[in-house]
Parts: sequence; structure tokens; C-alpha cells
Amino acid sequence: MDKVIEMFSDYLAHVRRHSENTLKAYKKDVRKFLTYVGKQINNIERKDVEEFLKALSKGDITGESPRETTISRYISSLNSFFNYLELSGMIYENPMERIKHPRIRRKIPDFLTEDEVSSLIGAFNEENELRQKTAISLLYYAGLRISELCNLRTTDISFIPPFLRVEMGKGRKDRLVPLPDKVIPILKKYIDLENPKIFVFENGKKHVHPSTVFRWLKEGVKRANIKKDVHPHTLRHSYATHLIRKGVNIKVVQELLGHTNLSTTSIYLHVADQEKFDAVKKL
Repeated sequence: MDKVIEMFSDYLAHVRRHSENTLKAYKKDVRKFLTYVGKQINNIERKDVEEFLKALSKGDITGESPRETTISRYISSLNSFFNYLELSGMIYENPMERIKHPRIRRKIPDFLTEDEVSSLIGAFNEENELRQKTAISLLYYAGLRISELCNLRTTDISFIPPFLRVEMGKGRKDRLVPLPDKVIPILKKYIDLENPKIFVFENGKKHVHPSTVFRWLKEGVKRANIKKDVHPHTLRHSYATHLIRKGVNIKVVQELLGHTNLSTTSIYLHVADQEKFDAVKKL
């Protein structure tokens, strides 16, 4: 089993050019499936997949009932795996045929107001908490995913003109994110004083761990007395929401966020729509 999974992983990395996070998730999903089924690969049938997905949805696989997005990821993982096996001649028929993704209810993302963002960033002292202040500032002002922040390298920063180069992976073109004036002095001061060598936020020779950034964020939220469940992605949601509210074209927001599909970005339009409904209720 391990050998086949590693061959599949190599295929995803070198042919499909998937990101490291996707590789880990797909390998984990496939391993759980094969362990559950307990069959030789060429003996697996569609009913085995259906039984696994049923057990997964009931919480028998992970110990809790997963969200629709998690089930959908498992289906994508298994579909990629069996497609690879079919291409490699290890199986003759993909048992994932006619297995459909669950219908996912799109949830309007939580976000902070601009005042809350200012309070959050202002909760960190620039003299002895410059690292934390810079990291939280970039999560918002560049709309970064936490993995993108942690993997950010010193060579990805340009001050003239001011932008960040964000690696997209999956064979996609890296995106350039312009930096607004408010964050440039903080970032420049941090780079000048800390002089990071490889990664912008280093921990020895490695980059800082996402859990560390999450801990910084939670401390800032507590100090700013923000009564919301704030995660690193909340700042990315806030970045997109504020841009849409200011009238920025949704295609531009899509490019800034690095979304492949416009439908992913369009969820932020609903935030602006909700404001209109709330305004009418006051009449």
C-alpha cells in the first residue's frame, strides 16, 4: 500500500503540480480509504467506495461527522487516485464513476470591520512586538492565506514598486499582490531590524509554524476586545469584503486573492447584498 501511495504522491507532485498541502491531504485520505476497505486495489468496486463514504458521513472514519467540504475533498482525493491507477494500467475501470460530490451550502464568510482591523493591528506594540504586528498586518493588507504568510521569503518582497510575490503552486503562475501604503513602513522596519535570511518570519532555519501565527492573532483579538471567532482566514475574508464594498471590480479581487474560479470570489458579493437588506429593514 505504501509504495502505491508514494507513486501516486510523486505523480501529483511532478505531473499534476499539486501543492504540498494538497499532497498531504490526498495521501491521508487515500490511506484511510484503503485501510477501511482492506482489499487489493484491482478488486475495489464502486460499492466499496459508497460504503466508505457512508461510513465517513456518519463519523465512523474520523470520529466525527465531517462537513460537506471534507467529504467532497475525499471524493476528489479518491478520484485522482483511481484516475492515476487507470492511467498507469494498474486497474481497468475507475470505481469512482458516477460518484457525485455532495451539494455544498455556501456560507457567507465572517469578517471584521475596518475599525476592528485597526484595533487588532494596534494591539501590538511596534517596539517589542514588531514581528507579530507585521505578520497580522500582512494577513489583512495582502489578503494572504496563513500558509502563504509562513512560506513568504525575503526574495518575494519588493518595495519599489511595493508588492509581494506569492507562490501559487499547482503549476499556476505566481500572483503579485500590491502593498498598500499603510503596511509598507511596518514591513520595511521589520525587515531592516530583524534582517531575516530566507523566510520573512523565521524560526531557526525554518519558517514560523502556522500555530504560532494563530496564537499571535488570538492574543491580539483578546487585547482588542473583539467578540468574534477570529481565525487567520478571517483577515483574508475582511480584505476581500472591504475591497468589494469600496467598489473594486470582482475580477480584480479574484486576481488579488488568487482564486481559480470567479464563483469562489462571488461569495463576497453576498456580503454587500446583505448590507442592502439590512439597510432596508431600518425603514
